[in-house]
Amino acid sequence: MKAKKLLFFCSLICFVIASCEGDTPIPPGAGEKVQLSAAIEGLQTRASGSTWDKGDAIGVYMKKSGEALGPSAIVQNTKYETTGTSTFLPAKGATTITFPLDGSNVDFIGYYPYKEMIANLTYPIDLSNQSVQSDIDLLYSDNAKAFNSGKPNVNMLFSHQLAKITLTIEHKFIPNLNGIEVIITNAGINANFNLTDGTLSAPSATGNIACMVASDGATAEAILLPTSSLNGMELWFLLDDETFKYPLSSVPEIQSFDKSTRYIYNVFLDSDRTPAVTVGTISNWIEGPSTNATVSTTNENPPIIPGSKRSPYTVIQAQEYQGKAGVWVEGYIVGYFSSSSMNSFSTDLSGDVSQSNLALADNQGETDLARIIPVMLGTGSARNALNLRDNPDNFDKKVKIRGDLGTYFSAPGLRDINAYEFIEP
Repeated sequence: MKAKKLLFFCSLICFVIASCEGDTPIPPGAGEKVQLSAAIEGLQTRASGSTWDKGDAIGVYMKKSGEALGPSAIVQNTKYETTGTSTFLPAKGATTITFPLDGSNVDFIGYYPYKEMIANLTYPIDLSNQSVQSDIDLLYSDNAKAFNSGKPNVNMLFSHQLAKITLTIEHKFIPNLNGIEVIITNAGINANFNLTDGTLSAPSATGNIACMVASDGATAEAILLPTSSLNGMELWFLLDDETFKYPLSSVPEIQSFDKSTRYIYNVFLDSDRTPAVTVGTISNWIEGPSTNATVSTTNENPPIIPGSKRSPYTVIQAQEYQGKAGVWVEGYIVGYFSSSSMNSFSTDLSGDVSQSNLALADNQGETDLARIIPVMLGTGSARNALNLRDNPDNFDKKVKIRGDLGTYFSAPGLRDINAYEFIEP
């Protein structure tokens, strides 16, 4: 009996040491390691490319075979990562999944992209930010059933749970459509996905979605909630001096957006700036019908996307909406910070002016730190053009800046900026 206790405690100590060192620990008394691989159904294509990307992470559950997924599952939301192949391994610090020692069968359920916090086996969906498509391309797998230590190679097959729309955009006279905005109105933005049975709830919020548009304006993409009706949904194309509106329900062949399905629209703007829209293909990402439509310009006011270039956040709004990525903020350059503290705010341009940051406010001459956000300039062209050491004339100029809203100098700030535009008085 003493020998058994000693063996148990030695195993436990080894487990704790492995955990502390950041390795992927194996619980004491565990069975055969699970050899996990994953593929994507259909074209085996994901929003960001033709295969898994290095660092892609899935959440994995293991439960007794035949039982419903629930709080008593043997393994709960364990993070597994890939180096870019179909093989997935436990992420650093995650516990290695092992089979039960008694040889009993188990089933696996998985999802992508991984979230650390999953409450009540419900995956929250938020499609308001389309800037990184892979971050919102929900995949789900429940095919891996009846595996055990004698059959350790688990092949999980993932399928897209949302719909996707891709647009190719061409203009007869304008080869580069840089700056064009593409908006889908009255689209579902938020919903919940049930990991237990793979069902999607009705949208809990609807609104306008700004598509991810390529830098040259030639393509645009959006991932959308599946819907049985396109009534009320519209595509808007916003150029500097013209606006176009296209009711999605106007195509008889396509009256719904189905899950796992990609809809490709080819948009051509002719000499009168009237876009001819061709629904080219639907892939599974399923071949489908094609149709043509002609869309006229409109004098209606275009939809508003808060945080877009046309409707940028104010500085006060930027403080409120921390955590949003790829948004525009408008304000005046009112100074800089001489160190990594908000209290180091300065307007003195005669001394050692920082090149790495600036202070942005809604009003010229603002000095109240509660109404100022720090902007991280990083490196590159934006830093070269905006910083006050090299460009003292920028002081009190109005500017739009695109970046991610996040903490900087322990305060609400703007980070990772990638675009800017001065606003002429």
